[in-house]
Amino acid sequence: MFLSTDDPETMVKLMEEYPEFTQLYQEVYSQCQNVEEVMGMFSKELRLLDRNTVHYMIDDMQEQLNQKNKKLSETEEALAQKSELLLQLQSRVRELEEKLAEK
Repeated sequence: MFLSTDDPETMVKLMEEYPEFTQLYQEVYSQCQNVEEVMGMFSKELRLLDRNTVHYMIDDMQEQLNQKNKKLSETEEALAQKSELLLQLQSRVRELEEKLAEK
C-alpha cells in the first residue's frame, strides 16, 4: 500500500499508524520530484534489459544454430552411407552384367 497509493489521506493515515514509513516516504517523494533522476534510473534499467535481451537472443540463436549443425551432420552422414551403399550396388550390378555377358 505504501508504494501503490497516491491518495494523500491514505498516506497520512499510513504514516500515523507506521511512523517508520515517514522518512522512506519523504525519500521516495523527493526522488519522484527529480524527474531527471527517475528517468535516469529507468534508462539504466532499460539498457540492462536491452543488453540481457540481446544476450538471450544470441544464446537462443546459437542453440538453434547448434541444433541445425547437428542435424546437418546427421544428414551428411546418412547421405554418405547411402552413397556407399549405392556404390556397392553399382559394383554388384556390374559383376552381374559381366557374368551375364560371359554366358
